[in-house]
Amino acid sequence: MAVNWADDAPATEAAWPRLTPAERASIDQLDAERLECERAGMAPRFAEALIEPKYSVRNRFRLWEHLIRRLEQDRLDDGYLIDLYFNDLTSRDTLGTLLDTRPELAAGELGSLLAALDRRFEAATVFDNGAERRRWTARFESGQLSPRWSRRPRRLPWEH
Repeated sequence: MAVNWADDAPATEAAWPRLTPAERASIDQLDAERLECERAGMAPRFAEALIEPKYSVRNRFRLWEHLIRRLEQDRLDDGYLIDLYFNDLTSRDTLGTLLDTRPELAAGELGSLLAALDRRFEAATVFDNGAERRRWTARFESGQLSPRWSRRPRRLPWEH
């Protein structure tokens, strides 16, 4: 089933038309770099068919907001595994890194959007000092992680 981003990531979709031409140019450059990265891991016939990156800046924002909306509505189903949660947190951390490298994005619409989404994430999760993460893996070192890695969903869908 396809996700309707207007319904599932409305803040992201509302922000995109408000981006300045300079912000759009910066995002286009980041997405072009990401596309090459994604293509590099594919067979040539698949790489040629890929015209936009799966993990574009916009898609990363959409996915982050999608997770937050599901957390807020307690709609994480039993098929949502801890590895998916880790992937979502990693993708969010990448957004922060991307904005850190592009001050024009961090100071504009996307910086505001990310801060608002992060506040919602914090409100929709529980601080556990990383206990849930450590229960499942030791591959993530605490000193290298954002504070989000010390939070978990209120209800753990992978416990069912």
